[in-house]
Formats: sequence, structure tokens, C-alpha cells
Amino acid sequence: MKYSIGEFSQITRASVKALRLYHEKGLLRPDFVDPESGYRYYSRDQVGEARVIANLKDLGFSLSEIKEVLESCEEDGDLLDRLRAKRRELEKRVKRFQDSIADIELVVSGKFAQSAHGASGEEVIEKEIPDLLVAGYRLCGRYSDAGQGFRVLGRRAGRQMVGKPMCLYFDGEYREEDANFEPCFEVKKQVEHERLHCRTLTGGRALTVMHRGPYERLYEGYSKLFEEVKKRDLKVLCPSREVYHKGPGMILRGNPQKYLTEIQFLVG
Repeated sequence: MKYSIGEFSQITRASVKALRLYHEKGLLRPDFVDPESGYRYYSRDQVGEARVIANLKDLGFSLSEIKEVLESCEEDGDLLDRLRAKRRELEKRVKRFQDSIADIELVVSGKFAQSAHGASGEEVIEKEIPDLLVAGYRLCGRYSDAGQGFRVLGRRAGRQMVGKPMCLYFDGEYREEDANFEPCFEVKKQVEHERLHCRTLTGGRALTVMHRGPYERLYEGYSKLFEEVKKRDLKVLCPSREVYHKGPGMILRGNPQKYLTEIQFLVG
């Protein structure tokens, strides 16, 4: 039994436009195409295929992802890993939407201007930073990889670590995928390990600001520091530093509103 594209559309609850697109993308080819008229006809067996495509679309899969699933998955069990990966992707999207909603609420409530100019209320100060013996784990990647570096430091230099964790940034700009940075800890004595870089980190004159709040708002502190640097006609020396006086624990995330991060610019 053959169905016209209009009949098949009513049966499967997929629009004619969608069915034509599925044909074009190679997702669902008609059982028969009249060579003279170009009319598409579908079989009863293809109703199930159309419903699978519709269900995957409802779950957030793109057409290219659906095509890959149809070509590689033969049973429901084969689909489980794909569904788990899609769930993780959707959870990340939900988090981004939630963050956007929170920012919109700030604008609507009139609090954004206050936040944008440094809600923490902390001011830029000038101080002398001493030389420090540090052990670092150099990375090139995403800033979110810093946790990996601190875990390596904890395993390899834990007994010698003192003070607060810090991170050195060498690029002088924001980078998405290939950021050049180094999680560090001050250590009591030289640490010998092939994966760690242990040396004296030179101190000097610095402008610093203490930022209270989540890392997503560290730009407030950076904005204050650069404003002061421009005002005094100074040069920022590489690398810049972030010292984490209070942040997430190794297991619990804690309250981001209470995070305390000192941003340090050595200047000349």
C-alpha cells in the first residue's frame, strides 16, 4: 500500500515541508518517486521510521545527529549513550539559559549598573609583592582546565604547599581554547617532579583588587585594575595573577557569592 505525501503527512503528523527536507537530507527517502510527476509515495512500513525521527527531534537532536543515529543504532540499547550525551548537552544549555535569565533580572531590577561597576565595593590598592618559591603546572587549553592543574599539584607537592592557590596568566588577552596559564602554589622548599615547574616567582610593585563573588564576574575587578593602570600611565608586566583566598573546595562547590579572589597586576 502506497500513501501520497499528503496522506503520509496526516498519518505521521509531519508536515509536507518536513518530509521533503527529510528526503533531501537522506533521513527518510520515499518508497517510490513518480519519474514523470515527481510525486513522492510512502509505504506503511515507513510510518515507524517517521515517528522515530519525530521522537528524536522532540528530544533535541538535530537532523544531522538523527541521520547518524539512524545509520549507527540498530536497537534501543545502542541509543543509550547518545541519549546520555544529549542530556549532558541540554543540561549545559539550561545552565546558560538560567545564567542569562539571572542577568536579565539584574537589568530589570535596576541592579546591573551597580554590578557592572564593581558590586564588591573593593578598591584598587598598590603594594609590594615579595618573591615566592612556587611549584606550577603549565597548561594550554581552556581556563576551566585549571582544576586539573591544582589536582596534580595537590598529588605531587601537597606536603610542601603553603599559602593560597594562585593562577598565572601569560597571554595578555582572553583566549577560548588555547589559553596559556599556570596553576601554582607557594611551596616551603624545592619540589622535584618532571610535571611541575618549581622556581622563584619574582615579585615587585603591584596594583591589586580583591573581588568578592563568582568567577563569572571577575571582569569587575579587571575593569577597575585596567582603569587605574591607564590613569597612572603604567605598564602591566606578564604574567598577571589571580590568588584564590576563598573558592570552591575539592568536593563541595560552596557559595560562589562568597568567593574571594585577589587579582594582581605587577606594573612598571
